[in-house]
Amino acid sequence: MSKQQKNFSKYLLVDRPHVSAPAARSISAIETTISGSILILTAAVAVALRLVPYEYIGRNRVPAIVFKGLPSTFHGFVISIMFAFSGAFSALLVPNNPKISRLCRYFSTVSMASAVAFLISATFSRTS
Repeated sequence: MSKQQKNFSKYLLVDRPHVSAPAARSISAIETTISGSILILTAAVAVALRLVPYEYIGRNRVPAIVFKGLPSTFHGFVISIMFAFSGAFSALLVPNNPKISRLCRYFSTVSMASAVAFLISATFSRTS
């Protein structure tokens, strides 16, 4: 094996003794798809938030559709969306370091789940 091939082989999943090659590739592809989906979804939500009609509560601009009268819940939703976007983007930018990539992926997934929880909370508190 030449020196160049030997240096390149340390980056391949096949040479990792603790993970089989087909399982590692499928997990990596699934995780990349999840991060990409979160990235696209959060970017779409950010664009959609700019198009929604707003009302002002004090100095706070709050969407009039779901978060009407709930500025704190809306701010939590926006912060969760921002964290989910940054976590998914970071996970996609660091594919050669699987531990950091996985940590960023978990961070984005948890942030996305909390954004959905804020949205559900706002929906149910508005109807009651």
